Amino acid sequence: MITRFRTLSTLTALAFTFAVSSAWAGDATIQTIQEDAARAMRRAEGFLQQKQFKQAAAEFERASELAGGSCPDCLLGVARAYSGAGQQDAAIQVTRMALSLLSSPDAQARAYNQLGSFLTLKGDMDAARAAFQKAVDLDGRRESQVRSSMAEALLKRSSSAQAATAAPQAQ
Repeated sequence: MITRFRTLSTLTALAFTFAVSSAWAGDATIQTIQEDAARAMRRAEGFLQQKQFKQAAAEFERASELAGGSCPDCLLGVARAYSGAGQQDAAIQVTRMALSLLSSPDAQARAYNQLGSFLTLKGDMDAARAAFQKAVDLDGRRESQVRSSMAEALLKRSSSAQAATAAPQAQ
C-alpha cells in the first residue's frame, strides 16, 4: 500500500511538473508570438510611411495571423495600405470589417474617423459626414482630429482631381 501511494505521489508530482512546465512554455510561446506580431505591425507602419503599400498590407496581414485571428488594428492598417494604393473601395470594406470587431468607444471613434477619410477620398460626402459625426459622437475629444482628417481628405481629393484633369493636357 505504501509503495502504491509513493508511486501515485511520484506520478502526481511528475504530472504536475509537466503541466507547470508546459504552461510556462505555453506562456513563453504566446509572449514570443505577441512580440512577433508587434514587430510585424511596426514594420508595416514603416512600409506605410515609405509609401510601400503592398508590403505594408502584407505585414499587417502577417501580424493578424500571428495575433491568432481577427485583429482589428491589423485590419485598420490593411485598410490604410489599400487607401494609400488608391483602392478606396477595398479600404472602406476592410475598415468596416474592423469596426465590427471593435468594442471600445475610443477604438470605434478612431475607426469611424478613418472611414470618414476614405469615404471623402471616394467622393461619398454624405456617408463621410455621417462617419465623421459618429466618431465625434463616440469620443467628443476627437472633434479637432476629425476636422483635421476631413480637411486633409478633402485636400487629397482635390489634389487628385486636379492631377487627373491635368494629365490629359500634358499629352
